[in-house]
Amino acid sequence: MECQSHSIRKTGTAVSVMNKSLPKSDGSSFLLCEDVREEVNNKLSVIGVFPNDDIVLQKDILIPSLMAVLFARGGEGPCETRISLTDPKGQAVIESPKKTVALEKNKAYLAAIRVLAPHLMVGQYTITFFFDDEPIQRTFEVRTA
Repeated sequence: MECQSHSIRKTGTAVSVMNKSLPKSDGSSFLLCEDVREEVNNKLSVIGVFPNDDIVLQKDILIPSLMAVLFARGGEGPCETRISLTDPKGQAVIESPKKTVALEKNKAYLAAIRVLAPHLMVGQYTITFFFDDEPIQRTFEVRTA
């Protein structure tokens, strides 16, 4: 969903218009991994990607950490972001605080949250990434081997 709003700012005698739009679900990429690290030159190292948005719990194998990551595309301008994770019982287990960010046109915004992997239960989780209260929602499944 695109939200177009215009802020008019006077600079001397000229008037500039600043566009604002929110990221779209289509075109945004979601992944589950063990960690994401920022490197030099604006690169990211993504470690331990779980294919197919499934996590398989195996006896005596510990998942050290879990990151739910969204590369949000299509936004421009300032917005408030937050992330919510709901467990298979429908209870919100993580609610991040709101954060104001500046989205840049033609650049992906990385939204990520760390989940305490040892506390995962079997079932479907829902993660919602909010941009000015507009949701981009994804699910992932935790199962046993």
